[in-house]
Amino acid sequence: MDDRRDQTAVVTGGSRGFGRGIVEALAAAGMRVVAVARDPGALAALAREVKGRVETVGGDATDPVTAARVIDRERPRVLVLNAGATGPHRPTRLQTWETFSVFWQTDVRSAFLWVRVALALPLERGSTIFIGSSTAAWSSQPLIAGYAAAKAALWEFARCVAPEAASLGLRVARDGHGTAAFARWMRVGEADIARQMGLEPPLTPALVGATVVRILTDASCAGEVGFRVTADGVQPMSEVG
Repeated sequence: MDDRRDQTAVVTGGSRGFGRGIVEALAAAGMRVVAVARDPGALAALAREVKGRVETVGGDATDPVTAARVIDRERPRVLVLNAGATGPHRPTRLQTWETFSVFWQTDVRSAFLWVRVALALPLERGSTIFIGSSTAAWSSQPLIAGYAAAKAALWEFARCVAPEAASLGLRVARDGHGTAAFARWMRVGEADIARQMGLEPPLTPALVGATVVRILTDASCAGEVGFRVTADGVQPMSEVG
């Protein structure tokens, strides 16, 4: 990762789960990594336990002031938008707009806010913006309509904003991954979710982190926007049937 060594990455939702795995992988690759999250205890553990140059910012990724301050101060060469909500999964008829839109108000809102600031500044040419999504975007599970719709919106947002970013010399990459948190919210086994989504064995934070590093450094990934991430590796969406 010679071209990224000693540069700065910012990871939202970086204190636990896949976000922490991404922080660990980028730090191990030589980057200075700034993790943004709300939980001060989890951020303290991250700073204490992860090797490399890791700094933390306590803040809400859905706050436009936090997004503006962090991006303006850090000018990251890599921006990973991983923040996501937890919320109720139930049939649509038992939802209110407030419960249904939890994922839109966090996952989609935070992605929009941080991407908007990155483009308006703009970040230095050659920088990369990762927008995290989920394979749930392709799911037809009736209990996760709000979650799946939000994740599908992130896929389309990334696809549509990529040409605008490219005109500024920036790259947008989107990835679909994940079963662990989804399985906890559904109160079923992770193995069951992984089987239904064709993600056996399930992904780990370390694998997701390694995938982000590969997308950054592998020349074969350079022309792609969307990637499907599984335990077997990363596959450009242009190759997914």
